[in-house]
Amino acid sequence: MRGKSGLLAFALVTCWVFQAQAAHQSRARTETWDAPPPDEQLAADPTLIPPAQGAIFVPAMTDPRLEPPYLVYKDGKLLHTVSTGRRAIVTPGVYDVQLGSGPPEQRLRRKVLVKEGQTTVVPPTWGAVVVRIVDERFTPFRGSYELLALPKRQSLGVGLGADVELGDEERTWILAPGKYMLIRSGANFQARRDFFTFRLAPGEQIDITLVIERETGVFLGAGEVELPDRLIKNKDLRINLVLGGDAEVNRRSDMVGFRSGFGFTLGGFVDFLLQYKPQKHYVYTRLKLEEKQVKLPGTSFQKDLDELKFGTVYVYRVVPWFGPYIRVSAQTALFPGTTYLESPTEIIEVDRSDRVVANHGVHQGKFRLSDPLAPSEIKGGVGLGFIAVASNWFDANIRLGFGGRMLFNRGLYTLRSSGTDGVLNILKMSDAKQYGIEGTIVASLRITRWVVATTELELLEPVTDWKNPIVDWQSNVGLRLASFVSFNYIFKMLLDRDRSAYLQTEHRLVLRLSWQIL
Repeated sequence: MRGKSGLLAFALVTCWVFQAQAAHQSRARTETWDAPPPDEQLAADPTLIPPAQGAIFVPAMTDPRLEPPYLVYKDGKLLHTVSTGRRAIVTPGVYDVQLGSGPPEQRLRRKVLVKEGQTTVVPPTWGAVVVRIVDERFTPFRGSYELLALPKRQSLGVGLGADVELGDEERTWILAPGKYMLIRSGANFQARRDFFTFRLAPGEQIDITLVIERETGVFLGAGEVELPDRLIKNKDLRINLVLGGDAEVNRRSDMVGFRSGFGFTLGGFVDFLLQYKPQKHYVYTRLKLEEKQVKLPGTSFQKDLDELKFGTVYVYRVVPWFGPYIRVSAQTALFPGTTYLESPTEIIEVDRSDRVVANHGVHQGKFRLSDPLAPSEIKGGVGLGFIAVASNWFDANIRLGFGGRMLFNRGLYTLRSSGTDGVLNILKMSDAKQYGIEGTIVASLRITRWVVATTELELLEPVTDWKNPIVDWQSNVGLRLASFVSFNYIFKMLLDRDRSAYLQTEHRLVLRLSWQIL
């Protein structure tokens, strides 16, 4: 019994000496933190200590959401997993606290004594590291790197930059004081290029800016470098403006406003993007105008794709991967739509049962099918959004909610086969509106640094016509040839009875050049 009491006394004294010494060593480092000092965090924590209980508190150096949680053990048994900046409620006694980044065997361990009615603060003798990845234009993106502990070059894991389109943020590394090394993800641990070393002091937070070339992953520079003032003042705001042009070969089947078959097009686009992502909110707004001219076999160039699209999404992030959303989008065409008649053709207007409604006479050359701003579509919805998967090579987002759409065809005609040479049937489309259950899946797959595949599937199941869902699916596989040149295969499928009685499909091979203005 006396031996056990002696061991307990020794453990308590060891805890007290270590905590007092650590507190002294780390006291002057809190000015480097993004988070408030430990005493302010402790006062802000709403967790109450019940009677006959005590608490353990591990302060956060950055945003607690972005730091790994700490673990509380008693006699080798895991009792609690708690976010930094929050109390862990325990009965009085001696506990082991495990915290930090990396594999379990490399994390920090601290032994603490908890007294009844009191909170034991674990002194912050560790350090925090935030690595921000940007390209040559200081634009954040989801590049990757590997973190090694020196001098043994032990891998602590792969780190990722922040993909602002997904609304994510850089994770914080919680590490023991010492010397560390950043290298390219997957590179040899004995790297002699594309590396950066740094030293981390106890109780200190350091912010590293890592500049990486998007296409190759090559390190262009790194250090504790302050970002430009415009990025510091507006760190939650991103504005992009891209101008571009492209050439493509396509094949379409039953696409409204286009002739079926093969075509060659030349065109240009303007793409504006605004993202605002403070801690609990995410706003994504995009405005894109795309105009093309098409060359069909045996014809001259004529109007092809004419599309103006606007969309905005707001998400309140209850937790980083989940939150309610509200969205609004609109799409229209700026110019009149036409079809080209190579020979004299009689135009017959029919209804959906192919019964004759009117005879528009004989025409040759261009025949007008729609007015400017026809068709125009407005969509909206509310619901819940999830980040289902978020990794270095694959991520997926899911939205599920209640939505609706209004389609203003504004007298638009679609083409229908007549079965008779020299005769073309046309059908006037009516305006439509639907509402019901909506779902969206957005996913991206990074096959290599140069090859990225994306897909977006939208579904609206109308409550008044559940047998005819509206399905809009678009996928893209892109090969980046240079910073401003890419080669893309695009597939699009649209099932919408209010636009066409047929399944509309499109295949496109696109060589695209783009220039980022902002």
